[in-house]
Amino acid sequence: MSTEPTVSGGSSNESGEEFSEREREEVENTIYEMRSAAQHLEEQLLGGRRVLTRKEAAKLAHISTVSARKLWRALGFSQIPDDSAAYTLADVDALRQFVDIVETRLVDDTTIASLARAIGHTTDRLVVWQMEALVEYLSYTKQLGERQGRLVALEVFEQLLQPLENALVYAWKRNLAGVLGRLNVNVEEGLALDNRQNWYDSSMPLARGIGFVDLVSFTRLSQQMEPKQLAFLVKRLQDVAYNVVAVGGGRVIKTVGDEVFFASETPEAGMDICLSLQDVIIRDEHLPQARIGYAWGKVLSRFGDIFGSTVNLAARLTATAKPATVVTDQDTADILGYDGAYL
Repeated sequence: MSTEPTVSGGSSNESGEEFSEREREEVENTIYEMRSAAQHLEEQLLGGRRVLTRKEAAKLAHISTVSARKLWRALGFSQIPDDSAAYTLADVDALRQFVDIVETRLVDDTTIASLARAIGHTTDRLVVWQMEALVEYLSYTKQLGERQGRLVALEVFEQLLQPLENALVYAWKRNLAGVLGRLNVNVEEGLALDNRQNWYDSSMPLARGIGFVDLVSFTRLSQQMEPKQLAFLVKRLQDVAYNVVAVGGGRVIKTVGDEVFFASETPEAGMDICLSLQDVIIRDEHLPQARIGYAWGKVLSRFGDIFGSTVNLAARLTATAKPATVVTDQDTADILGYDGAYL
């Protein structure tokens, strides 16, 4: 008797059972609709059909294939076989713009790659975040299944393309204007940093207030929660943090799970943000208690992130803080002048 497995002409569903004819037809129709909608949306996004190989696109942009590959990698694009027609004429225009910048000698190749990497890193996270938010809305609010939710999401995104693109450019310009404005601020004035000892790195170019917010017992809670509940908890914390930090004039550097890392431009603003965050979290019935650590000092800003001894100190302070408290170090407390508002 043969021991080879029997190959069936039918398909199976997620439970391993064979699809009925009706289920199979529904799945095939859904996949076809999704692919058709995705193809249509892709052509809108890419400015046309994929008709060029990497070599052809690079040649039309008057750039070497090696340089084109470096730029696309910096932007976060996936590796594509050399003979694959994966690029459009809009890709050629984009490459040419990068080439034009280098030819003006305003910046060099390395700097262009860094600027491109910043764009790629930010937009990759942005589009995943937006897609997740939209699918979640459609799945839970409209009572759609995951598969149907993603199909409808493609249709909704097609209607949102121009408004979201306009909002992206608007936000970039406003944030750039804010950064340029901060260049005029004398960050050294009145900082009272002379008493820092040992760990303090005086070579760091910027003075910032650094704060960390960490939810208590998050690991234990996450193991007890359904995915939907966990997603709600994390989103709730991020919504609270972004709102409070923005109102206080600070900036959220990043969020990692249950932890929020933010910065402020003055010691007082940073401490006010910490106290406001703690107050809002304590009063929020959906959030567990939080620990907050805060320190003022010199930092290094690179790649959209912040580094340095001050960051490390704030993180350590967070780990030692009791639930529902804000902890700072002695030097930061001295800079704040032991004002009663911070006791």
